This record gives sequence, structure tokens and C-alpha cells, in this order.
Amino acid sequence: MIRLNNSITGRYIYSQSMGGNLLAILKRHADELSKYQDERIAEALPKGLALKSPTMEDFDDTFTRVAGGSSPPFPFASAIDYYNWASSHKVLGDIRIPFLAINAADDPVVRDVPMDAAGNGWVTMALSRGGGHLGWFEPAPTGGVQRWIKKPVLEWLKITGEQIVYSGERGPELYELDGFLKERGRDHLGIKEIDGGGPVLAKAKGGLFQGL
Repeated sequence: MIRLNNSITGRYIYSQSMGGNLLAILKRHADELSKYQDERIAEALPKGLALKSPTMEDFDDTFTRVAGGSSPPFPFASAIDYYNWASSHKVLGDIRIPFLAINAADDPVVRDVPMDAAGNGWVTMALSRGGGHLGWFEPAPTGGVQRWIKKPVLEWLKITGEQIVYSGERGPELYELDGFLKERGRDHLGIKEIDGGGPVLAKAKGGLFQGL
């Protein structure tokens, strides 16, 4: 994120688009957020709403670093401190389940891809020559464009689920309680299959950069 502002495209297209999207979300939920008298939200909300055409860093430095989460670790002294804390580079070495990360070499947002995966054999890092930031568009069979990214993801999931034989240490013991499947030691979390399931359909509103 720090390097995003180093190019004209990054600062004035990507960064401002993402900052504008975050500001729109903040405005949409301002009434609800204002009900919370937490002093950090009370401090950050009016300053965030007062922003005009903010970049991503402007928004994060004004609002996210202050009210973006619980304390600790929030608040941070600056957006840079927040980015350093949130960097995925620091946790790649701790992953203990199969993990796939796909990036594009021409991504203006993610400029430093740790292809060595911190030496972690659980992690697969893939780098395409093109694709931009969450792009990877290709022609659709019915006309228009579609995102290519789902193809390698589904292929990797199929291989991981059907062909990889794992003989090492297993994860936490699973048990069922009131229809919920839970892990020992994480009893406050669980998953449960319910009736009426199916794909979640969503339609993005806005222009080209709505999904950023």
C-alpha cells in the first residue's frame, strides 16, 4: 500500500478509487456508527466524513488506523504502522493448512510478492504476467468478459481435496454440539449446515472500481 502512491496510475486511479469506496461505505453506515460512544469512533468518524476525494492512505490515516478494530492493537500511530502490522508477509510462515495465493506481476497495489512463501511448504504462490489488481479478465463464451481467476482456484481445490495425501500431524479434534461442528480449544466457533442453502448472488453497484 505504501508503494501504491509512487505512480500516477496507482495514486490517482487505484488509490483514490479505493479511498472513495471506503468513504462511501463510511457515509452509508455513519448513522449506525454514531450510536457507539467509543471515544475512538467518536474521534475518527467526523474526521473521516470530512474527507474529500481521499486516497486509500488518506482514509486509513484518518479513520482506519484509529477505529479499524479493537484495542489492542488499535489505534496505530499512522497508516504506515497499520500497514506494517497488517502485512501478510509476517504470517505466511505460520500457515499450517494448504494455502494458495495468486498475484499478477503488473498489480499496481501489491508490488512485492513473497514468492519464497517464507519457506513454508503449506503455501503455494502463483504469479501471472498480467491481471492487474483482482482483474484477470478474459473473453466470455457468451460475449463480454469474465474473470479467469476461478479456473486455477478450482483446479487447486480439486487437487488439494482429492489427490494430496497428508500423513503428518492432524489438526485439533473435532466434535459436534447442537448440530454445530467445532474444534477442541475453539469452542466459541462452529459451522452448521442449514436448510435453504445455495449460491449467494450479489450484484455490484457502481463503476469499474467498485470491487476495489
